Amino acid sequence: LIADEPTTALDVTIQAQILRLLKEMKKEFNTSILLITHDLGVIAEMCDRVAVMYAGSIVEEGTVEAVFENPLHPYTKGLWGAIPRLEEEKDSLAVIPGVVPDLSQTPKGCKFCPRCSWRLDHCAGHSPSLMENSPGHFVACFLYQDKESNG
Repeated sequence: LIADEPTTALDVTIQAQILRLLKEMKKEFNTSILLITHDLGVIAEMCDRVAVMYAGSIVEEGTVEAVFENPLHPYTKGLWGAIPRLEEEKDSLAVIPGVVPDLSQTPKGCKFCPRCSWRLDHCAGHSPSLMENSPGHFVACFLYQDKESNG
């Protein structure tokens, strides 16, 4: 079952009903659900595994626990850092600097490089492969790849 933003723009009552229905369908039909959403709360509640995408590419993938508790990719870290926290009093929300790339002219190298605070010289000219950082937790970032795999 593919569900693309099934709860976007719905009030919390209807959202809960939709999520409950998806869970029931998963169980009744013994199927998987590919859930496409930007709602991290829905991901935490519904998913076993998560893939984080940036500019059309998967930049991090793993169990929900691994990715939520130990985000590796700078974009994933930026997403998590932008979540408002009740215990923190701030004047403004955190943002990821820069602008999303024009996908009609895909940039060479790592697509997140122009916005990345941790970019390396190597990032501008080369695209990192998705590599296993720890069992079942994958990241596409040269920060986590040894020098031999950087070419």
